[in-house]
Amino acid sequence: MGDRLYITVSGVDKLQAKLNRIQQDLGVREMGRALYIEGERIMMVSKHLVPVDTGVLRNTGHVTLPEMTQSGVVVFIGYGGPAAPYAIHVHERTGVRHKVGQAKYLETPAVEAAADIPDRIRDRLRRRLQNYRTGRAA
Repeated sequence: MGDRLYITVSGVDKLQAKLNRIQQDLGVREMGRALYIEGERIMMVSKHLVPVDTGVLRNTGHVTLPEMTQSGVVVFIGYGGPAAPYAIHVHERTGVRHKVGQAKYLETPAVEAAADIPDRIRDRLRRRLQNYRTGRAA
């Protein structure tokens, strides 16, 4: 019989814990990306509904980059700010008829999208995580 070679591998538990953390971090990043994409989708529809007089209100539409909070990952979408502090009034006054656009210009597309958002995010996360596992991440 020939000589035997013994190999001892240590730190497997630490490696597994690190891989688990990486996967969790990846999931959080991908969730943020998915939420941002959904916010942009809602904003795109909303921009077709927002009332236009001078165009200032439409130009204030924004989607924030994902933020990590105690409750999870959040993305904010909205209109207004210093350039259009009246945004909430235009949004909420349903009795006003606009030449272009409508009231509830952000709420309407958000409510319409709400039913499908969880499925789209789940599918995106599943695809992205599978791509990372198979080395096809981009």
